[in-house]
Amino acid sequence: MTQQDSSDTTEAAGPKPERPIDIYRRASVCLEACLPLGWTMSSDRPRSPEAPQRLVVTSPDGESVSFAIVASRGVLSGDVARIAAELSDSDRGFVCAHYLSDPVRRQLDQHGISYADATGNLTLVASRPAVWVRNRGADADPWRGPGRPSGVLTGEPSDRVVRALADHSGEMTVPELIKLSGASTGATYRVVEVLMEREFIRRIPRGGITEVRWEQMLRAWAADRKMCATRRFAAPDGLEIVRNQLAERIDITYALSGVGATDYSESDVLELYADDPDDFAGALGLRPVDRGGDVVVAIPWSPVVFDRMDRTRSLRSVAPSHVYADLLSGPFRNQEAAEHMRARLTADEAHWRRPIH
Repeated sequence: MTQQDSSDTTEAAGPKPERPIDIYRRASVCLEACLPLGWTMSSDRPRSPEAPQRLVVTSPDGESVSFAIVASRGVLSGDVARIAAELSDSDRGFVCAHYLSDPVRRQLDQHGISYADATGNLTLVASRPAVWVRNRGADADPWRGPGRPSGVLTGEPSDRVVRALADHSGEMTVPELIKLSGASTGATYRVVEVLMEREFIRRIPRGGITEVRWEQMLRAWAADRKMCATRRFAAPDGLEIVRNQLAERIDITYALSGVGATDYSESDVLELYADDPDDFAGALGLRPVDRGGDVVVAIPWSPVVFDRMDRTRSLRSVAPSHVYADLLSGPFRNQEAAEHMRARLTADEAHWRRPIH
């Protein structure tokens, strides 16, 4: 087998290729530069702006292998299975795109599909003639502009979309997700793209979302989101009085979280969200302290903390999905309680995930 492996990162330069022919040309330049000595490549002559239909790679002894070219501006994780299905059993595929993310490249590798993008990411493999060529390009899309998904789950649209997906079960369309989450249309599609790239959801091409890997998604969201600022307060008359007041009053906006929102153990600190900590403390007679204290109040970045709230011992708490994320990361984190919460959520999804239909 002839093998060529380059670990040097190739930096993308120039404008983003948009036409299929330009995408193929950028990919083929990288492939030609990486082919072993004596190997050549050719393709049929396309009618611009379309890409060629077939790529032929020839060994020094004249033996050749043919690939069906699939040129696309963007390839998502959900597209790979479709591309594989469209290739005949005896055919090989060569996917070209302006950029292929790491999850997409791994899926293409698993399906035995060769590929190249305009940044230099490349794999070409065939058994006869035996050849394996690999090159590493950019680790992130160099043409991603403002307003495009950043690859991380931060900001209010991500909060809303992640929570809506975690809190509901069953296949849903993106328009249904927009309605459930309250995020804008454009922002929802961008977050969905990120979730697909990171393989947290599966979506039928141009269709509905069929699978949500809620545990992995919530872990990533917990790690990516911004840290909330907190204020600490002392309860002069004790926490039991504070809990009784919260159970009786409906004019105070709050959402319990942390260990106190679970059945893991009794907590000697009340951890919760409130938009205005000073107003919250004033209504309950709490005293501000610099450290310690009986009550920790986090100021939420997003109003999603108050969506689909649950009840915990007569108190309003964030949804179970949000409790789990808070226990994983942030001011209310507790790894032991998080593992307990994960086991409970996994054991009874029907209890906390609402059917979409």
